[in-house]
Amino acid sequence: MRLLGQKTDFYDLLDRHGENLIRMCEQFAQTLVEYTDLEARQAALKDLEHEGDRITHELFSSMHATFITPLDKDDLAALAGGLDDIADYVDAAGDRFLMYRIAEPSPEAREMATLLLATARVVVSTVRELRKLGNREGFFRAFREIHDLENQGDAIYRRALSNLFNTPDVEPIFVLKWKEIYERIEMAVDKCEDVANVVESVVLKYA
Repeated sequence: MRLLGQKTDFYDLLDRHGENLIRMCEQFAQTLVEYTDLEARQAALKDLEHEGDRITHELFSSMHATFITPLDKDDLAALAGGLDDIADYVDAAGDRFLMYRIAEPSPEAREMATLLLATARVVVSTVRELRKLGNREGFFRAFREIHDLENQGDAIYRRALSNLFNTPDVEPIFVLKWKEIYERIEMAVDKCEDVANVVESVVLKYA
């Protein structure tokens, strides 16, 4: 094992993970706005998801090879794993637009993608601030914002399902396809709140 500071800056790795996630969410939201060249766009999204996997692997490998880390190893693992979970759900949602040959995104899907991007940006900013841990009130303002965004996401999700299930003469396969898509975007938002909860526990522990 080695001491922290010689080779690995765990905050840099978390920053890279967060920046990569934001690019993913931007790519996903933009795809649903323009909705062209789906294969190329999903391939780009997949590349970003793979980059997130590589960063997660690098962080875990470095963590296990390092004796002293800036945060508890369980917290580092939860942060990296949580960011990776968000990326996985974004990628899974994007996959399904292509795989299920969705002709056009629904208004609710676009709303959810936009809200996911907004939520991810706030979450990533709180992870970035873990370097300093000085602005406790700023952290808790962000946590309240994330909670509010998650509630908004729940409301859009419920509206989306209501519209889906109550569409007259809708084909069951159409319902199944869209239900899967909505669930994966919603889970990505939920995972954002999970990461925020880890950040909050770190703030309460150290700040």
